[in-house]
Amino acid sequence: MSLKGDTYWLAGDKSFYIVNTALLSVVKDETLSVLHINDRSCVMRLWVTNKIDEEDAKDLSWRSDLVLEMDSAKFNLSVENFLLDEENTVAVCCTKFTSDRTMVYIVGEDMYKKVYEDTRDASPINWPVILTYVPSLVCLH
Repeated sequence: MSLKGDTYWLAGDKSFYIVNTALLSVVKDETLSVLHINDRSCVMRLWVTNKIDEEDAKDLSWRSDLVLEMDSAKFNLSVENFLLDEENTVAVCCTKFTSDRTMVYIVGEDMYKKVYEDTRDASPINWPVILTYVPSLVCLH
């Protein structure tokens, strides 16, 4: 993930039993956010950094913005990527269900809504993506 010219990524241990998912995203080109899901407890936690400036990029602080207990019968916990809307305290989560169909959910404190489900059978090599980059028509030289 790139933000203000710096690159950020998540690192973790690999194991056969994956019980934790962690994903990194950018919020409004100002902050980083991390979505963490514990599959055993079905708890989703969203963390957000302070606003990142060029001077204090080394001094990141994190706050837990949203903690949700998810119903695994309603929500596919295998989230591939996400976008956070801090103002409305919701996350747009993109998942890939066992049928290889992409699904998009909006989740929040009192909200759980499936807003998109692919109707086509996809290839197992397709991965759902939510872009955090807003394209521009400005010509770069």
